[in-house]
Amino acid sequence: MSHVSSDDDGRCLGGPIPVMFSLIVENESIAAGREQGVGAVVAFLGIATGIFDFLRREGERGPEEIAGRMGLDVGYVRGFCEAGFAFGYLEEEGGRFCLAPEAGHRRRGKEESFLATAVDAVLAPSVALRLVPLFQTGDRPGPGALIDPEILPWFGQFLEEKHSSLFEEELCPGLPLFAELAQREGIALDLGCGNGWLLRRLLLRFPGWRGIGIDREAGRIAQGRRAAETANLSERMELVEADLFSWHGPEPAHLILVSRVLHHLWPERNRFLAHLERLARADGVILLWEPCWPEALASLRDPVRRNLAFQNLHEYAQGARLLTSAEVIAGVEEAGWKASVHWFAGGTEMVVLGKRKGAGWEAGQKS
Repeated sequence: MSHVSSDDDGRCLGGPIPVMFSLIVENESIAAGREQGVGAVVAFLGIATGIFDFLRREGERGPEEIAGRMGLDVGYVRGFCEAGFAFGYLEEEGGRFCLAPEAGHRRRGKEESFLATAVDAVLAPSVALRLVPLFQTGDRPGPGALIDPEILPWFGQFLEEKHSSLFEEELCPGLPLFAELAQREGIALDLGCGNGWLLRRLLLRFPGWRGIGIDREAGRIAQGRRAAETANLSERMELVEADLFSWHGPEPAHLILVSRVLHHLWPERNRFLAHLERLARADGVILLWEPCWPEALASLRDPVRRNLAFQNLHEYAQGARLLTSAEVIAGVEEAGWKASVHWFAGGTEMVVLGKRKGAGWEAGQKS
């Protein structure tokens, strides 16, 4: 049985297995725990169909208008809106629905929003069911193999829902680098960009910048191009289907983003970091955003770090593992970059910035 923390009104605060796998949550009844699991699935439907994102952009709308604008069936949309209202994700007035204020806000630290819970509620069972036979065979099938193929089309959107609030609420105000970006124009390169959500959000903040995203998955690239068009960024944002190691840009980048990719490439880190050096300007900065594995095992008992343990098991099956900040700093500095590290989300996430030694553009100090 999983051990899941909850606050007084029953919100799930974290744990290695989502609440839909748990029968009892501390003092909650079995029925209350089951209700929480169903609520997470309702939230997943709001994410996967795009209804939450539509209402976040458009505001209050009726089911008929939502269905018509999004090309969805009105009967399913009406039923979903009623379920979303029942679980508190939507508010209703006069037959029109809008996203509840707290539904669009992700609180960091011990508390997670329903969006993060919903993502875990769908992804974690998919991963867990595929992990069980691997304990006997010892196989490590590689990236993507543990995720249900029917879930994969939404994977980029799930990552955006899980991590975009952290970018907006902690990374942007917490990294001195971003204050520098706001005063400059330049080219940002996102390696392993997925659907391009991080590059898209950066360009929305910094209108003087252009961006190029590289990913080898054609489906994610197509999603990203559609999202860029919706955000009116098509002229400033180019997404390319290519291998990270073989692609070479038309001109060096001022900023290179590598988000949640480095731990997959860790055995080839010297080759990868050398490739980054070829892609960056002389005064360019690399930004490596990674989950932060703790130095001490006892730290995993902290509620904010429990999910890291389950994630690391998933990473092992993919032939990877999560990295400590000391490892990443050492790897960056061994490759000839000057490194600085910043921690976020209660220490569970880290950003390591690298710049060439002697370069004029400061990357920021160790936090």
